[in-house]
Amino acid sequence: MIHISHNQNIKKILIENSISHHIDIVELHKELNNENKKMLFEITFIDIQSIPSLVIKELFKLKDRLTITTTQRNLWSYLSKFGLKNKCIDSFTNIKHKNTKEPIKAIAIGGSAGSLEKAMSIIESLPYVDISVFVVIHILPNEKSYLSNILQSITKYKVCEATSNMHVEKNTIYIAPPNNNLLVVDGFIYLDDKEKLNFARPSIDITFKSLVYEYTNSLLAILLCGYGKDGSSSLKELHENNSKIIIEDPKECEAKDMLLNAIQTKKYTKILQLKHINNYLNSLLSASVDIDDEIEHFLENIFIIYGYDFRYYDRKSLARRIELIMSNYSITNFKEFESLVLDDNNVFTKLLQAFSINVTTFFRNPEVFKQIRKYILPNIEDLSSIRVWCAGCSRGDEPYSIAIMLDEAGLLDKSQIYATDFNGTILNEAKNALFTKSELNEFAQNYIESNGKKKFENWFNIKDEYIEIKEHIREKVLFFKHNLVSDSSINEFHIIFCRNVLIYFDDKLQKTVFDTIYQSLYKNGYLVLGESEVIPKEHNYTALTNKKNKLFKKEVE
Repeated sequence: MIHISHNQNIKKILIENSISHHIDIVELHKELNNENKKMLFEITFIDIQSIPSLVIKELFKLKDRLTITTTQRNLWSYLSKFGLKNKCIDSFTNIKHKNTKEPIKAIAIGGSAGSLEKAMSIIESLPYVDISVFVVIHILPNEKSYLSNILQSITKYKVCEATSNMHVEKNTIYIAPPNNNLLVVDGFIYLDDKEKLNFARPSIDITFKSLVYEYTNSLLAILLCGYGKDGSSSLKELHENNSKIIIEDPKECEAKDMLLNAIQTKKYTKILQLKHINNYLNSLLSASVDIDDEIEHFLENIFIIYGYDFRYYDRKSLARRIELIMSNYSITNFKEFESLVLDDNNVFTKLLQAFSINVTTFFRNPEVFKQIRKYILPNIEDLSSIRVWCAGCSRGDEPYSIAIMLDEAGLLDKSQIYATDFNGTILNEAKNALFTKSELNEFAQNYIESNGKKKFENWFNIKDEYIEIKEHIREKVLFFKHNLVSDSSINEFHIIFCRNVLIYFDDKLQKTVFDTIYQSLYKNGYLVLGESEVIPKEHNYTALTNKKNKLFKKEVE
């Protein structure tokens, strides 16, 4: 979203959340390409990790009359390396301030048809900590409730059916009685039998609304399955007071109207299946532990909530990166850090950047490319088309190097290079195809050592502020998101590059990835690995070079 304002000779542009849509890019390009040479620009990028090359080129044109503010360190670093000065107001600090709440003091559970057993499951697995729990389940008005007796048999918490003027205590679960609304005011429970709200009494909405003003950001509300709309109208107040709001996934409910209505408000923290609600509560409420003790549970929750699977990555490597980002932001308690990551997409994005290893350069390890020129290129030159997969491509140095090598050999016109990574931000930078002029000498030296014979600068447009990959190279490299951990084969390839990626995986995950690679290679296709990576014995490859330069040919009988 783009907001633009004018103040005399100053144009202020604020861009929030995304700048990936074509319309946004064109609009911003138009605003920056201003004919008034006296116009000053103040541009603020909020929660934006990367920006397209078209916009960056306009920023270069304006840099002498431009002030840039960013809230993401990744964008700050990217712009800074090109000499585009910008001030970073790190959103992590703001996020941490915004999300650093008092520990959860109260949990409210609301539900209707089909929710009784689910509420019992939550209570049974709830860690025993200093909180108060309020349960509002729709019960027929003339029926006696046995819920308090049932819950008492499965929990250490004291369980009681609420009565008026009852003082709220910690380590206690309060059940709303049939035909009465439960309210909490100044630490005391009050019951009323006023008119039904959304055809319900006890009303989930009434209880939630009273609790949010009692506990504000120390409240966690859970809405389980049921018919009708009860619970939805209170979510706005909960959201405004930074209460956590968990909605059960409607897919696992027969009675789902109540959940669907709540989701339509867009005022919630998470939508989770029941088993994941229990895991989340365990993570949120358990006592503080160190990284080594809790990392398994943490990675499981990341997979559940965000869909990224780091469960089979090397633990020491992940722990180092977690400790680094905690240190950068002065967080000493892992439980606090875990809560921030699981609750806020922006914090998770920062962790994702830390987990993504982006050590790369053009023609890295030149001897490997020298051997490719000798052992692989002569054997594929007669193919009618050539497909190459570069897995874990980072910012694009390797796939662009491959394209340059193929171009020099006269093979690029019939080639297509698929470059993949799980990190969407780094892929956007790769698509920009922009690099700093200070890197050119290193790139050129590696190219020469790889037995390159032409002038390396031939493949770049050389500008004052940056160097840019030429279009005929760029158009042959297709960048897209792919996760080696969870995604399957994407095509059949004549060559696969997977260098210095597998070393971050444990043995089980390495085997899975090697299976995917084997399935993705043509008969007699070629595999290029990093120096420390070893092919499992069950896969039939022939080594083409020595143990240092890992080039292999797939052998199929």
